[in-house]
Order: sequence, then C-alpha cells, then structure tokens
Amino acid sequence: MTDAVRPDRRTIMCATALFGATATLSACGDGRSEAPVNAPGPVPEPSGEGQVVLPAKDLPVKSRAQVAAKDPSGADVGVLLYRQDEQTVLAYSNICTHQGCAVGVKSPAKTDFYCACHGSHFDPLDGTATEGPAKGALTRFACTIEQGNILVYVPAED
Repeated sequence: MTDAVRPDRRTIMCATALFGATATLSACGDGRSEAPVNAPGPVPEPSGEGQVVLPAKDLPVKSRAQVAAKDPSGADVGVLLYRQDEQTVLAYSNICTHQGCAVGVKSPAKTDFYCACHGSHFDPLDGTATEGPAKGALTRFACTIEQGNILVYVPAED
C-alpha cells in the first residue's frame, strides 16, 4: 500500500469501532479536548421542587453515582452525582457534549465520569471534559442534601 492510500492509525481505529459496534458511529476524535467552551457552568441555585434521588448515606465522600430524575415535563433525565464533601454533592446531566451519548460512572480511571461511546472523560469536580473528543463541560444541576437525602433540581428545557 502506498502512503497516498494508507489510512492513518486513527482512521483504522475508527473503522474498527464502526465495524464492531451495534450502532453507527458518525465521528471519532483525536483524543484531545481543547475547546474554549470547556469552561464549567456556574453551580445553579436550587429553584422549584427538588427530587430525592438517593439517600446521602449511599453516596460516600469522594464517590460517584448515576441516578434517574424527571424534568418538569415528566421526561426521564439521567443525572451524575459526585459527593465532594459531607455537605456538598455536585450534579450533572449525563448527556455527553460530544454527540449526546450517555455518560456514566464506569470509567477506566475509576475517579471520573466516562462516555464509553467515544472515550470522553469528565472531571467530577466541575464537569469539564478532560480527555476525548468531547469539547464542552457537562450541564450542571442544582443539588442539595436535606434531611439525609440528596435532592436534584432539574430545570425545564430552554
């Protein structure tokens, strides 16, 4: 094969992923996330009615969890939680900012949030993309601990 028609390593890896996947992947990244939109959003203030998603005792300090909540229309919403300290739980949408796949807590690093579709990693302290094709931070939700429960406040879609 000449260099003119020889695919680069990334193309081979993406083709392998395409042929081995049950769903068609439309793009593969180069493993970096350098976009200026990767700044974390502000921590929202709780408003409206919070939803109990987990007893606080079930999320130890420095641990992560994935839970389900509802938006104001009643639609299911995936939520990622990170317990920063005894008083603080951070909450994020589980929708990857790359192509909308579900982000979860099963990460090769075991300390961050991970999108298995294309390999993006997200920092649980602020939701920023730290690796992979995702270029934006995860959407943040307001979250509190009240009466021994973790409450998440999912806003209406804009």
